[in-house]
Amino acid sequence: MMKTEAENILIKAPNWVGDNIFTLSAVRQLRLIHPRARLTVLVKSGIKELWEMVREVDEIMGYDFPGGSKGLKRKWKLIRELRRNKYDLAVIFPRSFESALWMRLAGIKRRWGYRAEGRSFLLTRATKSPRGYRRTHRIDYYYHLLDDARSDLTAPSPELELSPGIISRARDFIEKETGGSDSDRLVGLHPRASHGPAKCWPLEHYARLARLLVQEKNATVLVFGREHEREMAASVVRPAAPRAFNLAGKTDLKELAALIKLCRVLVANDTGPLHLGAALGVPVVGLFGSSDPAATGPRGPFSRIIYKNPPCGPCLKRFCPTDFICMTSITPEEVISTVDELWEAKDRRNH
Repeated sequence: MMKTEAENILIKAPNWVGDNIFTLSAVRQLRLIHPRARLTVLVKSGIKELWEMVREVDEIMGYDFPGGSKGLKRKWKLIRELRRNKYDLAVIFPRSFESALWMRLAGIKRRWGYRAEGRSFLLTRATKSPRGYRRTHRIDYYYHLLDDARSDLTAPSPELELSPGIISRARDFIEKETGGSDSDRLVGLHPRASHGPAKCWPLEHYARLARLLVQEKNATVLVFGREHEREMAASVVRPAAPRAFNLAGKTDLKELAALIKLCRVLVANDTGPLHLGAALGVPVVGLFGSSDPAATGPRGPFSRIIYKNPPCGPCLKRFCPTDFICMTSITPEEVISTVDELWEAKDRRNH
């Protein structure tokens, strides 16, 4: 890993929750290498709350740019602020040209990132992507940016810890929302994904799974999502009422993390909350369709993946152009069987 000591390090984080979680192992390693350095994370404002849960980080700078000239002015303002902070090293996790350009314009002397998008001339150490990059797990990909991709060892799994206060507030929230349901039999479902419907298990399958969880496990089902996903979440909740609850749009990222932490199992598509659960040590079942579990599957002893590996996959497309067999062939019965396998894992991980 890195040999030269740095005192003031800027970390340019990716733009999606899952990818930010994939960088956590690298950030922890960065802290171990530079125990006295100040670590600042530059990230989209909507993801700042994730980094507030990462103890290795000293400061979080959020940004959010509107379109047009107003957005351009804000970018220049950010670049000037970065220049004033006098960072001596920038670790640039995204592959975008613009992320490297910001660091060059900010006058940061050492700028490390992967070669991509014709940006090598903007970097002082332009690392060649690992062979078979698209099938390299993103945790390993980000981790080995620190050693110039000289190692192919598997990176440690990302880890997140929550304060007792956050957990206590989550317990109060659950009691209020559910009317005091058994908090030891919570199962979380996250039925949507940001990249597009090709990553999403059908809602009717989630609805049947919710009903099976109530019938077979006597579970209390929590359905997570964003505000605009409330009606979709409601369609999952209805068949399992009154033991299922629609929490879409009712939590911020930190509150979502605490609720997931209380679950015995989380079932989700390949999306940020799935990887959030895995990093929290929660047993998770990841349902994969268009995306590649070799590159973005959850890691950890209590992580399970269901992927049918169809001839057309992983296609990485937003919309399925054919029969969507990758997802429709995953049955609710198969998923609840995997939930059964993980059901007692909550007890094991607490000892």
